[in-house]
Amino acid sequence: MKSLILKSLTYKGNHVNDTLDGAAWVGHIPFAYWIVAALKPNVLVELGTHGGGSYFSFCDSVLENDLKTQSFAVDTWKGDPQAGTYGKTIFDKVNHYNNKNFSKFSRLLRMDFDDALSFFEDSSVDFLHIDGFHSYEAVSHDFNTWKPKLTENSVVLFHDTHEMQKGFGVHRLWAELKHKNPDQCFEFEHSHGLGVYFAKSKHAAINFRNSFEIDFAKAFRLLSICGEQIYVDMNGFHSKPYKLDPRSNKWKKILSKFSNRNL
Repeated sequence: MKSLILKSLTYKGNHVNDTLDGAAWVGHIPFAYWIVAALKPNVLVELGTHGGGSYFSFCDSVLENDLKTQSFAVDTWKGDPQAGTYGKTIFDKVNHYNNKNFSKFSRLLRMDFDDALSFFEDSSVDFLHIDGFHSYEAVSHDFNTWKPKLTENSVVLFHDTHEMQKGFGVHRLWAELKHKNPDQCFEFEHSHGLGVYFAKSKHAAINFRNSFEIDFAKAFRLLSICGEQIYVDMNGFHSKPYKLDPRSNKWKKILSKFSNRNL
């Protein structure tokens, strides 16, 4: 039987195709699959879902690994000045896919992030993914308003930690968190950057590091390489500041050696 890390490295959900709305996140799909299966959260909340690239990857992991996770996607599905505005079609497509595949444990909350707070008790959310409006003020507000909802061992994911365009400020908040609690922060630089933050527990961060089946740095490297391949396939170009060309044979040789050793 394949190990979890190998399953994650080779994972690509059916929703990841040419019809996916929003492909900036797709480079983190292997990691998304792994972290949900590894941490087994009871309650998972995503703030900002768009076409479901990240959310349905989380849900695939819940389903395929037989987890008891209750999952919630919060979004107005109206868009914003950074992602662009869009009509009812995207919500209808996401809603249809969710109902068809994940209705037993997944619910879409079509509302503002602040309005969704009342649906969750304090200290009840184990896994929070923040990917809404990316200004410093907006992401800081989202994190601070949802922080009371987090459990002691919870994890928070921040997308766009390496996006430096005008108006994007996630990198500023991420720098503050790293300065305050460096041992509780982990990150990927590719696919616009993904910050992984254990907001309330250094012990939870240590357990996270120890939960990989191979050396932590090697695992992150492999997840980056395989994720970047998906990003290139979907977007037709590399994310920055990725250095290793996934279209070369080098990443395949690395994965092949790992697979042969761990099957």
